Amino acid sequence: MNNFFFKKVLKTQEGLVLLLSISMTMCLIAFIVSYYYLDSIFANKVVGIFFTNIFVGRVPALSLGYAAGLSHLEVISLNIISEMILVTLLYSLFVFSYKGILKIKSLEDFFKKIEEKKEKHRESFHKYGRFGLFIFVFIPFWMTGPIVGSIIGFLIGMKHLTVIFTVFIAIIVSMTLWGLFLQEIIDFLIGFDV
Repeated sequence: MNNFFFKKVLKTQEGLVLLLSISMTMCLIAFIVSYYYLDSIFANKVVGIFFTNIFVGRVPALSLGYAAGLSHLEVISLNIISEMILVTLLYSLFVFSYKGILKIKSLEDFFKKIEEKKEKHRESFHKYGRFGLFIFVFIPFWMTGPIVGSIIGFLIGMKHLTVIFTVFIAIIVSMTLWGLFLQEIIDFLIGFDV
C-alpha cells in the first residue's frame, strides 16, 4: 500500500503540490502551537483569521485581522498562507480525483460546477492562458478565485507548477491590494467617528 501510494501519488507533480500543502499546513500548525507558549492572544487571532478565511472568505478574514489590531504584514501574510494552503490541498485532491486515483464524493459536485464554468469560458481561457488565469483569480466575482482558477488552469491543460505559480502570484497581489484597500476604508470610516 505504501509503495503504491508513493509511486502513484508522491512521485507526480500533483503529489508534490500535495506535499507542499501538507508542509505549509505543518509549518502553520507548528507556528501556532509555539506561539501559544509565547503569546496565546496572538495565536488565537491567527487561528481565527485562518478559519475565517477558509470558511467565510478573504474579506471577512482581513477585516477580522484589522479589527484584532494586527499589522498589514501580519494580516495579509496570514491570509495569503491560508489561501495557498487551501489552493494546494484542493487542487491536488481535484487532480487525483480527475485521474481516478482518489474519489471524494463530497467534493464531486463542487468539481462539476468548476468544469461547467470552464466549459462556459473555454475559449477565453485558451485565448488568454496564464494572464487570463491570473485575472480570473485576481478579480473577486462569484465562482472565481484561487481554488476555481487553479482547477480551471489544470482543465485547460496548463502544467501543474505553472498553475500553482500563477495562482500564488495572483493571491499575493490580490490579497495585498485587498488588505491595503480595506485598511483605507476603515481609516476613512474612523475619520467620521467623533
